[in-house]
This record gives sequence, structure tokens and C-alpha cells, in this order.
Amino acid sequence: MELEELKVKSRALVERFKKIEPKRWSIEGSTMELATEVGDLTELVLRKEYFKQNVYDDIEYQIQDEIADILFILFRIADYYNIDVDRAYQEMEHLVSERLKSRGA
Repeated sequence: MELEELKVKSRALVERFKKIEPKRWSIEGSTMELATEVGDLTELVLRKEYFKQNVYDDIEYQIQDEIADILFILFRIADYYNIDVDRAYQEMEHLVSERLKSRGA
């Protein structure tokens, strides 16, 4: 799937969630949810890399699921602030490339 298709599908899911959520998600709520999901991903990576005991049979799937959740929330936040994720990524990539070039890499 292309990034644009993911963004469109994410928007559609947000609209469906609005029909069943008891309270409307604010940008603050979305940001707190992002922090929660990143924490969940961190916990899984620590378990996968044996810093903590792995209690999951399907840890790769769990990691995949958390990454997808994080992307979904990032799209939601980007939409709220009218950020073009494609353009933002390209700009970041250009800045990083220039920084690396200036360091000889």
C-alpha cells in the first residue's frame, strides 16, 4: 500500500471510530495515546531482545501491531495540524542527507 492510501484508510477509520467512541478524541488525547503506544512498543522490543522475559508466543506480530497503531495515530495528529506527511518526510530526508554530507558520510 502507498502512503497516500494509508492516510485515506486512516481517515476512514477515524470517522468510523467517531460513531462508537464515548468521548471525542482531542489532539491531547491522541498525543497521550501515541506516548502509550510507543511505551508498549518499547516494552515489546525489550522482551524481544531479552532485556526482559518474553511472555508472548507471537512477539513479532505484537511489535508489528504496535508499529501500525503508532502510524495510525501519527496520521491522525498530522491531519489535525494539516501536515503533509509526504512533504515533511522529504524535507527531513533532505536535511539529514545534507547533515551527513557535511560530515563526510
